[in-house]
Amino acid sequence: MSNPVEAAWLSAIENKLPRTFEIDPNLKLRLVCGTDQAGHPMFCSISSLKPGIPELSDAVDVTRTQRSIDGNWVLLLTLRTTKFTDVFVQLCAHIVDCVSEASSESQGLSAFIAGVEDWRTLLQASPSQRLSLEATRGLFGELWLGFWNLVPDCSARHAMEAWRGPYKSDQDFQFSSGPLIEVKTVHSRARRIQISSENQLHRLSRQYLYICIVSADDVMADTPGAMTVPMLLDKTEKLLEDAGVPHFELTSRLAELRFDRSDDIYAEMYFLPTGVRYFEVRDSFPHIEPSMLPQGLSRVSYALDVAELAPYECDFPQLKLAEIPGKAPSNGS
Repeated sequence: MSNPVEAAWLSAIENKLPRTFEIDPNLKLRLVCGTDQAGHPMFCSISSLKPGIPELSDAVDVTRTQRSIDGNWVLLLTLRTTKFTDVFVQLCAHIVDCVSEASSESQGLSAFIAGVEDWRTLLQASPSQRLSLEATRGLFGELWLGFWNLVPDCSARHAMEAWRGPYKSDQDFQFSSGPLIEVKTVHSRARRIQISSENQLHRLSRQYLYICIVSADDVMADTPGAMTVPMLLDKTEKLLEDAGVPHFELTSRLAELRFDRSDDIYAEMYFLPTGVRYFEVRDSFPHIEPSMLPQGLSRVSYALDVAELAPYECDFPQLKLAEIPGKAPSNGS
C-alpha cells in the first residue's frame, strides 16, 4: 500500500471520518480502503467476478454484495474491534502486496483470498487437517474435470481463473464469459448428489449453470488408469506450467483447502475416473432458490436423485465453453 494512501487512511481512522480511498488505479483488481459511517476501518475489492467469502475472526465482518448500479461485486472487510486497528491495516497492506503481482482481475481475487488465508493460518497456528476420503474424491473430480476435460475446449489459464471452488464460491467453476459449473464427484454406484446450500444452483437470468457429475471409484493401486490426487497434481502442474499459469494460482487453492500433498495418506487413495455426465440447471430443474426460503432461514442443504435429472442431461458441447475468450481448438474431451 502506498504511504500517502495509508497515511490518509490512518488519519481518517483516528478522527473517525467516513472517507474512502482508491489504493492504486493501476491494479488489475480495484481495492478501496477507508472508514464507514460509524468510523470503523474498512477495506474492499470491487470486481466484475463474484468473489469467494474468506473466513476471518469475529473481530472482522466479511460481507459480499452486488451493486445495482453496475452489477459489480464488493467483498468488504470491516473491523469491529478497534484495538486491532494496526493489525488490520497490516493485513490489508499484505493483501495489496499480493494483488499487485496479479495480471488479471481473476488472479487479483485469488491473491486477495490467499493474502487473507496467509494471516488466518499464521494467527490461528492450527495443525494441518487431513481431508476425508469424500473431500479428497471431490478435489480429484474438480482437477480431473477442470484440467483434463474442459481443457482444451478452453485454455488451462481460463480454467484456472474460473476455478473458484476452493475459495468457497457458490459454484466450483465460474467463467467470466461463459457458464457456471458445479462439480459433484461421487462413486459410480451413487444414486444421489448433495447440494450444499440454496445458493449453489442459483443463477442470474442470463447465466448458464451446469452440474457435472464425475464418477470416480476408490480402487486398488494396480487398477489400470487409477490415480491419486498427488499424481493428478503432478500432471496438472506440468499442464499449467506449459500454459504459463503462475504457480501460486494452484498452491493458493490447495492451501485454502488445507491439502498437504506431502501427507502419505493421499498417496494411498487411488481413484479411477469412469465418466462424467452434464446437466443444465434450467428454470424447471428441481432445486431450491434463496427467494423460496422464509426470512431468517439459510444454508439449506438437500439431496437430488440422479435418476430424476435425466430430462436435463446434455452433451459436453452444450456447456457453451466456446464463449470464453482465447478458446483453443477442440480435440474432444
